[in-house]
Amino acid sequence: MKTAILAAALALAGMTPAHAEPTLFGNAVRIATVPDIKLSRIQRDSFKSYRSQRAYFGAFYVVEGTDHGFWTRNFHDYDVAKAAAKKGCEIISEGGDCKLYALLYPAGIDPNAQGVKGMASAAEKALNTRYPRMQKKGKYGAFALNKAYGFGISAGWNSAAEARAAALEFCTADSAFALAPLGIEARKWARARGLEECTIVDTHTPD
Repeated sequence: MKTAILAAALALAGMTPAHAEPTLFGNAVRIATVPDIKLSRIQRDSFKSYRSQRAYFGAFYVVEGTDHGFWTRNFHDYDVAKAAAKKGCEIISEGGDCKLYALLYPAGIDPNAQGVKGMASAAEKALNTRYPRMQKKGKYGAFALNKAYGFGISAGWNSAAEARAAALEFCTADSAFALAPLGIEARKWARARGLEECTIVDTHTPD
């Protein structure tokens, strides 16, 4: 589904290259829905698929009385996930009255919370599994995040500086690849929020 691809990529906003420590929330994911919003058959089918693949943070917006809907999932930032889903809905509905219908969030936080940031489900899994497996004895590696859902991993470098620079390049490339299929308005919206800026969240040093 084309809109699904766009939803995952829409709000790639940046973070400074400085080292940061993201909050890790674990594997448990919750979903909350807004009552009294009626979905069309197409919207119900889309939401059925959406709720079956839970990965925080995410949001699902719809225009009532139409088939328009747009979602995000697997973002690092709760507010960005919601803003991206709303913007995507407004774009595909050409300015329709987009309303929040559902939220994906980690267990233990208030679904109505604001300003919650951390690491998306997929990125946290990569940090705990693929990233350490890639590392080479006596070499440096690094892990970088953007502010949407993307990340970059490096391994096998002779210095921490090289490892961090490589991880940032991989992260920036991931962001650019995600932007490529978007329309002009969506790309402009995303770039205004610092698409290619990534941050290092971990540096692997030799044992």
